[in-house]
Amino acid sequence: MKNILFLSLVALFPAMIFAQAFDNVRKQVVFDPTNTGFYVFRIPAIATTKKGNILIFAEGRKGRGGDLDPSNLVYKASYDSGNTWTSLSVLADKGNTTCSNPVPVIDYFEDKVHLLYTVGYNSVYYMYSVDEGMSWENPINITDAFEGFKSIYPWKVVATGPGHGTQLSTGRILVPIWLSTSGVVDSATNTLAHFPSITSVLYSDDSGKSWLLGDIISPNNDTLVFPSEAACVELSSGEIMFNMRNESINYRRLVSFSPDGISGWTKPYYSDNFFEPICMAGMIRYSIQPFQNKNRILFTNPDSRMIPWSTKRGTTAKAAPKRQRSNLTLRISYDEGITFPVYKEIESGYAGYSDLSVGSDGIIHCLYECGLKTANNKFLPATITLCSFDLQWATSGKDSLSVNDMPVNSNLICAAEHQNPVLVKKKKYLFKKKRPRTC
Repeated sequence: MKNILFLSLVALFPAMIFAQAFDNVRKQVVFDPTNTGFYVFRIPAIATTKKGNILIFAEGRKGRGGDLDPSNLVYKASYDSGNTWTSLSVLADKGNTTCSNPVPVIDYFEDKVHLLYTVGYNSVYYMYSVDEGMSWENPINITDAFEGFKSIYPWKVVATGPGHGTQLSTGRILVPIWLSTSGVVDSATNTLAHFPSITSVLYSDDSGKSWLLGDIISPNNDTLVFPSEAACVELSSGEIMFNMRNESINYRRLVSFSPDGISGWTKPYYSDNFFEPICMAGMIRYSIQPFQNKNRILFTNPDSRMIPWSTKRGTTAKAAPKRQRSNLTLRISYDEGITFPVYKEIESGYAGYSDLSVGSDGIIHCLYECGLKTANNKFLPATITLCSFDLQWATSGKDSLSVNDMPVNSNLICAAEHQNPVLVKKKKYLFKKKRPRTC
């Protein structure tokens, strides 16, 4: 039986809050803990539906705002391109335990919004919506999908994402996960030890009816130090690129590739494309040939490499000290992730976790932790902010969509309509005179 959550469309608040005087960029605070009953909001996730509606998720944390303090999964939606938002709603509440690490996935094949999250860092739950997030089915505990994996890796800690998941052109749904054999709590910070850890992927080939676990992507060893939170993207070749947080003294992110997103992973390597301050990052495809005239992949994280600051607290002797989470930067690749030469600063001050979504109109939305709640804790943000902008702003006027381009995300729309197991690349989908609205 459905557990219908009707979002209040009456209690909308104005969202046209411009923090900068640009016509093609807008910043607005979307999660502010003031008068909400929560101490802090953390861990943002965002998805833009096929119809262009924007869904945003976060953890509403109580207590002191630590990883193990009681937290609820909270949610808002915009049905008018971010101009107004529904009131704050709680999607998951487990009392004194944690409901964390939201992972939304837009399903182009079934017109669903999937949502996965973690409870108590030892269970994974799944729910979905068939009406653009206006109501949600009852959550289902899918931790059984992980139980058989214990014979390979005896995990005690599990977490999804965080950030959005990915649907491939085959219809397969991928949700990055990380697992740890540690059940130790860091007494200094009252946070769950996230080490030692490995990365893998949870996937579904039947639109969420069943979930399975893929192979280990990155193990933990003296070279690959505590891989954890990750993002993935499908390349034009059909390969899947997996981009992972870690705690190596290299201060670079780990990258691995798979032919199908679940197996055959290449040996992870540290990529000089991505500075790693030891923080979650966002990655998403923006455009792909031949549906658009260029291939583009977007990436965001706090690029604080030029800031000579680190916390005194480390995790273990082989782990790098945490770097400052500031200077949130967007990077763009035009060669399918080989290089990311174009960059744009989104937030110069303190900025932590971030996630990305893209609308069919080409507008990019970056949802991120912004500012500091208190001066003595550099990991608790003041708010979660949404920055929306176009490609022209992101490239300082050097790039924009072409009038010959199909709407962004047309590759998935066409793949779903034609049930094609590979990216639709037929010439008939190229239009020379005007941008079409459908396949």
